[in-house]
Amino acid sequence: MSNGNAERETLLSESSKAVAVEILVHGAQSRARLAQRMGLSPATLTRSVRPLVDAGVLIEADAVRNPGRGRAFLPLDVVPERFRFIGVKLTDKAIYAVVTDVRSRVLDQVTVELRSLQVGDVVDAVTAVVGDIRSRSEQPVTAVGVTVGGRVEDGELVANSPFLHWRDVPLRSLLSTAIGLPVHLDNDVVGLTKSQQWFGHGKGFSSFALLTVGAGVGYGLVINDVMVPTFVTPVSHYPVDPSGPLCPLGHRGCMTAFLSSQSIASAVSAAHGRIIGYDDVLEMAKGGDPTAVRVVREAARALGRATSAITALTGVSRIILSGEGVHLVDVAWPSVEEGRAEYDIDRALHGELILRPMDFIEWARGAAVIAIQQEFPGTQMAIQ
Repeated sequence: MSNGNAERETLLSESSKAVAVEILVHGAQSRARLAQRMGLSPATLTRSVRPLVDAGVLIEADAVRNPGRGRAFLPLDVVPERFRFIGVKLTDKAIYAVVTDVRSRVLDQVTVELRSLQVGDVVDAVTAVVGDIRSRSEQPVTAVGVTVGGRVEDGELVANSPFLHWRDVPLRSLLSTAIGLPVHLDNDVVGLTKSQQWFGHGKGFSSFALLTVGAGVGYGLVINDVMVPTFVTPVSHYPVDPSGPLCPLGHRGCMTAFLSSQSIASAVSAAHGRIIGYDDVLEMAKGGDPTAVRVVREAARALGRATSAITALTGVSRIILSGEGVHLVDVAWPSVEEGRAEYDIDRALHGELILRPMDFIEWARGAAVIAIQQEFPGTQMAIQ
């Protein structure tokens, strides 16, 4: 029997989805501003907005009065409380997980040591972490995003992860079955780049690049608001100095040879005849240790050369530097500048470097954004 309060489903148009994303990323806006920014007629905007408002995805926020005697208007905004997402960043040592709202604000977080890299053990561990953090969420979780270091194919397969020592692992389907929620899988630098594009230091820039250094070298690129597929291995082994050190794969003077935390630590350890960690190398460089100073400066110069190449090849004016090893920039900034200017004739063409160290919780937030971009606002809405 029919019920006047029964829900019905309406399929969202592409313009409705675009309006929802525009408000999600750029904040509350009036209907007039939305129509202007998106090039929509008032009638099309009304048709696009109505199902989102009826479903409670958008609300009319507090009235804002125009300057002078203009009428007040009710800007449209998203309802952050409507959605919850879980982001999981996998490393070879730990699981980092967060719960976020639809604007990727972190509401809860947890870090759990990973005791085994066997696929079944990792799936069980991630399932347990998601179950724990999900149980503490005040709202139902919409979806889970998972990111790993390495090559991910078709959002399904971890084709090659040197950190996890995995090849051809169908991680998404394994986790989706175990968790019982939609799961979205991608490379960790992709997640971090998308997070910066929608909610971070790339927001408001139609084109930018992200370069990360740490255990490995990562690269993300956005051109004209579209994320361009980049391939991890060629970038991480991009040659910056033909007379530089060898990387583990035998490439001389590539980015990995200069910039990975292991390469930097190994070079200083070998000179001193003892094992020295990466953070200790940076401290030694600050203190004036000759070997540490030389190695860190060479790494910083290589980083500068890499950013110069990115600007020259892509034309981006903003490059975000991040990763757990990016603090070498603080220690040797003049060497970064030397590397940037080494092959440049016109310094005015330099891109803008934005230094933003991000911990693994921030990478987990990037995983949540993978899920947000896939799920928000949905393909259809339940309307009362």
